Amino acid sequence: MKNYIFLGPPGSGKGTQAKLLAEKISAFYFGTGDLMREEAKIGTEFGKKFQAVWDKGEGALVSDDIIEEFIETKLKGLDINRPVVFDGFPRTLGQAHLLEKYIKSEDLEVFNIEVSSQSLIERATTRRVCGKCGKIFFRADLSGIKQCDVCGGNLGKRQEDAPEIVKKRIAVYESQTAPLIEYYKTKEILIDIDGEPPIEEVTQEIESKING
Repeated sequence: MKNYIFLGPPGSGKGTQAKLLAEKISAFYFGTGDLMREEAKIGTEFGKKFQAVWDKGEGALVSDDIIEEFIETKLKGLDINRPVVFDGFPRTLGQAHLLEKYIKSEDLEVFNIEVSSQSLIERATTRRVCGKCGKIFFRADLSGIKQCDVCGGNLGKRQEDAPEIVKKRIAVYESQTAPLIEYYKTKEILIDIDGEPPIEEVTQEIESKING
């Protein structure tokens, strides 16, 4: 049984593609960002630590120690009989080693979504997110969309989508997360995906790689 990891800088669309794949193959969607935001929303001890980092507005990642402690509690509860699609984890080599304590690398496939920095900044600054279900809308303001077409929730901006924060997040990604690309490439489980085309085309490319 294969499990899937989606790598890609902020705004690359990896979250959207991870959710689409999880739904298609009836996998468990392990969205680290969603899990962390939920913890912050309900005010758990983990959530308070996450929010403290985000409130700094510097685009920094939550420290490995906190993430690993949090994620490990979630990994222990996984259903081993059901495939998992990981979005936002692992982000560092240390986190990759943590994951391998629970899922062997031969049971993983890693999709690396590639998008230019210019496109990433444009996507992030025009992105709106449903406050209820988390669906992402690109260029919502230009199209006049004010409410989610799935649940009717109001759309808003994430604090991490401010232009200056997006640039810092890209820099953090390149320095801390990009080494994972080489790591998984040496294991021959990395698949590069062009993330520039429309969502539907990217989805088709991912599905063709899986079916291939």
